[in-house]
Amino acid sequence: MMKKVFSIITLFVLLLTLGACGDSKKIRVTFESNGGSSIGAIILSEPKEIAEFDDPVKEGYFFTGWFTDKELTKPFDFATKISESIKLYAGWTQQVAVRFNTKTSASVPTVVLGNDGGTVNKPADPQRSGYRFGGWFYGKPGLTTYEPAPVEFPLTVTKSTTLYAYWEPINSKAVTYSKGETYTSTLQSSSALILNPLVYQWSHEDTLIDMLVTPLYSTEVDWDKAIEEGVADYYGDFSKILAAEYSIEALDYRNIKVGAAKYPVDSKGDEHLTPDGTYDREGATKFKDKEWTIEIRPDLKFEDGTPITAHTFEYSLKQYLDPNQGNYRATIFYKNPETNKSGYPVLGAEEYLKGTGSWDDVGFEVISDYVFKVTFFEEVTQSAAVGFGNSLRLVHPTEYAKSLDNNGQNSKYGTPTNPYISYGSYIIKSWDANQKLVFNKNYDYVAKETINYKCQVIEIVPDLAKAYELFKDGVTNVLGLTNDYYAEFAEDPNLYKSWDGYPQYLVINTAKSKLAENANVHPTIMNDRRFRQALFYGFNRNYFADFVYAPNTATTLPIPLDTKAYIQDPLFYSQSPNHLAVLAKHGIQPETNGYIPERAIALFNDAYNDWLAEGNTGPVTLKVIAASGSTLVEKMMAYVKNSLEELFGSDRIVLNIVWADQTTTSAAQANWDFDIALSSIGFGASYGVQWQFPAISFMGALVGAAQLGLSQPYQYDPETDSNVYAPYFEEELEVDLMATYEYLIDLKAQTDPEDWMDDYQYFLDALEATEDKPAGIYRGTVADMGEILYMRYNPYDGTAAQPFPGATSEIWKIVAELEDIFLEYVPLIPTVTRSSATVYKPNVKILWTHYSSAFGWGSQRYRYLTTDPDFSQGLYNSFAPRA
Repeated sequence: MMKKVFSIITLFVLLLTLGACGDSKKIRVTFESNGGSSIGAIILSEPKEIAEFDDPVKEGYFFTGWFTDKELTKPFDFATKISESIKLYAGWTQQVAVRFNTKTSASVPTVVLGNDGGTVNKPADPQRSGYRFGGWFYGKPGLTTYEPAPVEFPLTVTKSTTLYAYWEPINSKAVTYSKGETYTSTLQSSSALILNPLVYQWSHEDTLIDMLVTPLYSTEVDWDKAIEEGVADYYGDFSKILAAEYSIEALDYRNIKVGAAKYPVDSKGDEHLTPDGTYDREGATKFKDKEWTIEIRPDLKFEDGTPITAHTFEYSLKQYLDPNQGNYRATIFYKNPETNKSGYPVLGAEEYLKGTGSWDDVGFEVISDYVFKVTFFEEVTQSAAVGFGNSLRLVHPTEYAKSLDNNGQNSKYGTPTNPYISYGSYIIKSWDANQKLVFNKNYDYVAKETINYKCQVIEIVPDLAKAYELFKDGVTNVLGLTNDYYAEFAEDPNLYKSWDGYPQYLVINTAKSKLAENANVHPTIMNDRRFRQALFYGFNRNYFADFVYAPNTATTLPIPLDTKAYIQDPLFYSQSPNHLAVLAKHGIQPETNGYIPERAIALFNDAYNDWLAEGNTGPVTLKVIAASGSTLVEKMMAYVKNSLEELFGSDRIVLNIVWADQTTTSAAQANWDFDIALSSIGFGASYGVQWQFPAISFMGALVGAAQLGLSQPYQYDPETDSNVYAPYFEEELEVDLMATYEYLIDLKAQTDPEDWMDDYQYFLDALEATEDKPAGIYRGTVADMGEILYMRYNPYDGTAAQPFPGATSEIWKIVAELEDIFLEYVPLIPTVTRSSATVYKPNVKILWTHYSSAFGWGSQRYRYLTTDPDFSQGLYNSFAPRA
């Protein structure tokens, strides 16, 4: 017994001894701030250097650095390897001084200039292994849009200043950033993820691809205009918006070059710049030509150093249109007046795609290493040429070729096995399939000053519950909220609510299936507008938005609720008196959002009884397609099925939900082999109500959405066994557009006849007086108006504000007429406008103050992580006045 006790005591003493020995090896660096703010001790486990950190502060004094002696005669060199415990002492001065903080273990002596200040010369550049020195900056972050250039020397100062070294990694991909420097989000594993611009299908893929490409052109806040109009006093000034003197919508945008060296130049060599040398935003929608030449910057390159030239653009376009590959996004670059009206009309592109023409006949010509010319078979505007340049997102020629199989097909580019080679703001550091993606900031990106997050990580999660768990555990920085979690964070100070720019609706497919065998045959009652109206009035959007698909917003409109005619309009169309008048005409109280069950039942009864009288046998059985794998989708589809069957009786209507994987469901949509599908197909924009409404409501199949399941304006005709135009497409509308007519008359008088557009003349002709109507009155079909608003250039297009007095008002009148016809025929059943609520961790700082139709919650240049040491003092604004 004694032996056992002795052994235990001996072991205990030994552990204490070992523990004491372990502590004795720790190296402590302590700090005496000499009246300044306290600095915590640094504990080192082995001899090494320490990096410079934030300076202490002392009222009335300027920090001059750390010293190794109390007398402050021996400056501490941060390049010194500390091998034993040491105490450092803070130095202070009331004289003007300039301190250089390298943020590393390198030291640059403080320069004391005396009471009146003086001039400081540039010190020798500090060195840091694996990094290049980018200059000295007033702000700790270094290069940002708020401080776009380093300090110039010699520097004259009259007050004490600290300058910070700015560093860029030589190899952006090689750096492993800390948690505090990393912004982490989630993506559900059920979401398709192919980061290939030639084949992607989903908006989240599009967003991630955007992180990897350099756009030729972009937009940003026009701070010069904001200052001129008194909205702001300097770049990045939101003070007057915070004080409610101005709305966030008062901030306009300007067009800028990013990857381009010039704006598109026409065949006469004209870049069409304004007198002050900027892009003519309004003129660009009117300048037309069949040939546009684009010049790119000579410093563009892929992440592996491969230069990007005009030949790279040619190679990429050739892959989009390769007839052997059948790429999904080939539709961007050819136009067919019947099947693909919204594509760019590149000369010879469709023929090459279909194998009936050669590449030599395609309207793309390399002029020089950094200049290429695009030829279209019809005139396009300069703004369309800008759009073409941005739409042509590049693939790395060597790596893309490796991603194809032996037959030159089935590319694996943009997958974990063949990741996308970046030439944009981020580089894929790693991609673990079904686990995570890590994106590092690309310090060779030509607009790197706009990117503040050094690293973004996307955790792949099985479901929303796991995303919630990771957010609560502090693994992620952001959580998109659904009905299950919204209430918990509704009062969180870091909750941000947004419009997503997309509508959701039940697609009512009345067109014939494209399948030759085992094709779905629609119940003929679907062609009865009363039946479709019954579904419209029988769907409880408010309940669906608040309890099934929160935090979305119920609506009777097939377009987003936040859609305006122009970005700078004060009202959405949904807030206009015209929209409210249409609701009143149809007996819809706005607060009901169209849920009138008594009317729905009456309409259903009439349509159903007539259908039975035609010899049909109930119940009406509808094929409803849905992709499996998502609890939320299952919840939504269950509500759709149960609510409608309960309202109308499951003995009279059955919604047969056909569950399949996403690929199979997408194929059914593309083949129009269904009756109903829940979709969110839109443009992702909050402007252009005049073209969004007809395109989504009546023209889906004509504007590139046939592959996504929109069959409008077609309806199956059993007598001819073919698709014909549905009756709503040939409905006539009449609108008083006198302001538009007078604007076109004046514009034509001021325009050179050679520059006058045929499309403008087409609209003007439609507004001229005839025997049965005065001038200024438009009378035509939905098809005609849709063509004018979506297919043709028109006087309403392409500006942030209305181009002439009364433009917005006249657009509202047009859309109201279309909305009236929509409610009569119900080609779709609107459910919600996709809106979102997002909660962020406290370390995510967003400087943008309100949600904006044009800018959302602001680009990344207005965000940073407070836990990133470089942003511990916030964003220094070099444009703000100094005290």
